[in-house]
Amino acid sequence: MKRFVFIFLLLALATPTFAGSAAIETKLYFGLGIAGGGRVSERQWTRFLAETVTPRFPDGLTVLSGTGQWRDPKGQSAKVISEPARIVVIVHPETAATAKAIAEIRQAYVKSFHQQSVLQTDQPVNIVE
Repeated sequence: MKRFVFIFLLLALATPTFAGSAAIETKLYFGLGIAGGGRVSERQWTRFLAETVTPRFPDGLTVLSGTGQWRDPKGQSAKVISEPARIVVIVHPETAATAKAIAEIRQAYVKSFHQQSVLQTDQPVNIVE
């Protein structure tokens, strides 16, 4: 998995399309716990990445593994939930097409794995070679 992530990182950093310009860095946080029990398996995640994420951003992206925790404000208890997670980092131009692609990825994950949401953060970045 580390080799896989490293290759994607190199691809993302080597893409000359945006070099020397401003761009947006989007991070998408995918919890791997499934409501009602169970987890998104490594095989399911790899398939989702290959079939849903990569076709929308074929020039490169980075996948990080982590552990997330959150508390459901609508839940009946104040229990903190901890679960494995994947973070996808995409550096892209700010366009309607990229916004649409990101929204499609988030919606597909929510629907496929019965999630409440996929957290998204956006930050302006400067691409430097």
